[in-house]
Amino acid sequence: MRRVTVDEITRGELPKGSFIMVRWLDASDIKAKLTEHVESPEVNCKDWGLYLGVSGRKRRMLLLGKDVVEMYNEWGATRIPLELVEEVVLVLPREEMMQVIQEVGVLGRRVNLRKYSRKEERMSVRVG
Repeated sequence: MRRVTVDEITRGELPKGSFIMVRWLDASDIKAKLTEHVESPEVNCKDWGLYLGVSGRKRRMLLLGKDVVEMYNEWGATRIPLELVEEVVLVLPREEMMQVIQEVGVLGRRVNLRKYSRKEERMSVRVG
């Protein structure tokens, strides 16, 4: 395992399909005394998944693939704003993941990221 910098990610040096762990700060809504809010407002999150790339027009987001529906090539993904990323750790490189997960090989093509609201339409992202 090795730590990957956000600069490496923005330069495109992390291969899509690599298995990574991401730590980031997230927003939260919690009830507590004012002193507790002031002393520790951060909510640290950690998640694992397949690196699908960086996308976004207004704000750059790291796309972390969680699952795939094979029939439609639709990926469930966590979208994390790059400015909130604290740490990225490369757990397994793309080459090793390709031996384990067949879907990694198709990441050079267009994949669809699922939307979970019925009113929203499907979003396509070029990851290759």
